Amino acid sequence: MKQKGYFLSIGAGINQIPLISSASQLGYTVIAVDQNDRAPGLGLASLRILESVTEYRKILKAASELPLQGRIVGVGTRSYGKATYTTSYIADKMKLRYAPLDSVEICSDKNLLNEAARRVGILVPERIDFHSAISKTQFPFVLKPARGKSKEGIHTFYQPEEWEHYLKSKKKLPATKTSSKKKTSSNTTEKEEWIAQEYIPGFEITVCGLVQNKEFFPASISHKDVTSYTPYLEIAHTLPFLHQELVGEILLNCRALVAATKMNNCPFVAEFRINPLGEIFLIEAVPEVGGEFLADFLIPNYFGTQYFENLIRVLVGEKIKPFLSYFEVPKKYGGVFFSAPPEGKSKFVEHSSFETLGKEKLIFDLKWKQTGEVLKTNEGNAARTRSIALLGPEQNNQSLEEWKTSVHKRLEGKFESV
Repeated sequence: MKQKGYFLSIGAGINQIPLISSASQLGYTVIAVDQNDRAPGLGLASLRILESVTEYRKILKAASELPLQGRIVGVGTRSYGKATYTTSYIADKMKLRYAPLDSVEICSDKNLLNEAARRVGILVPERIDFHSAISKTQFPFVLKPARGKSKEGIHTFYQPEEWEHYLKSKKKLPATKTSSKKKTSSNTTEKEEWIAQEYIPGFEITVCGLVQNKEFFPASISHKDVTSYTPYLEIAHTLPFLHQELVGEILLNCRALVAATKMNNCPFVAEFRINPLGEIFLIEAVPEVGGEFLADFLIPNYFGTQYFENLIRVLVGEKIKPFLSYFEVPKKYGGVFFSAPPEGKSKFVEHSSFETLGKEKLIFDLKWKQTGEVLKTNEGNAARTRSIALLGPEQNNQSLEEWKTSVHKRLEGKFESV
């Protein structure tokens, strides 16, 4: 295959392998960046830069000094947070494609994201001023970090007594801080480090897709299940999406978000909560691939479409192939499931001996925790012990809820109180 140019991968960990492999398969020579000289993605790359993915200036300098026989035509990352900032910075300096820094900043701060969403008519949970007295009518409400990730630090307060107990245990209200000094208007404004919002009852969904030339291309809409206790650890992402009557409005919201947040030529993932009235509330949206194995395993195995090949095309400027099957409802179930410990602090004892039933197909089974490890659910998704991806039975055999219940029961591990 004729060499098309170089692709710069910001990160070379195991989660980055689908991105690196897809770039190679499409004919691009990969330059991989990682501070770990044993990162698995480095072995798949032709050139390596041993540097932390957060050191954007050092990466730019190293990449600029490589003796290349062509030019770097694309840059991307599978990671999140600071790695996304690095990717955006390098794309800007090298005149490549990725979400602009303004977009990354908006999506990284829930205050800025909610402001942008409101301006284009997207519903967001009502904000509550937790520095003043909170009336009984404002319960329940959710307290969360403005720049949180992986479900860390989220609390839900159902009664005034719970909030009062929390305040006494903390001695003081969560602190505030000044946001980035970068000006988004004529005046810089202070942003809360923590935000409080009304609790929205209902169910959650995740939308994965891509943005190319300011156009949004959906790849999947999936159901998301979380634990009944805070900080709401994610325990399942399943297909198909059963509320086809909501698809049109969901996509309109996503397109409006792309415009409001200035996303372009980048991955897209958003989470929404849908209340019993069918109203769609934005929870978060970022120019990232997203975790939870949706793009790697669930989308290709369920729909037969290759997310990462299209992502590389977006990042190098090739025209993508739209995910035409995302709205279809095949007569089967599919999902990624997680085993989570009981609320609070516990010791992990052992994994279950998970077995498939009938025509189920096990795609992967990853065990993350070892016997004897102490787990704390306030650490968020990091406390989960195991994950599997599964293609399920025909829909006429049982409902999606029945199938999910069956899977969780078979997947549940054993834990001891600490």
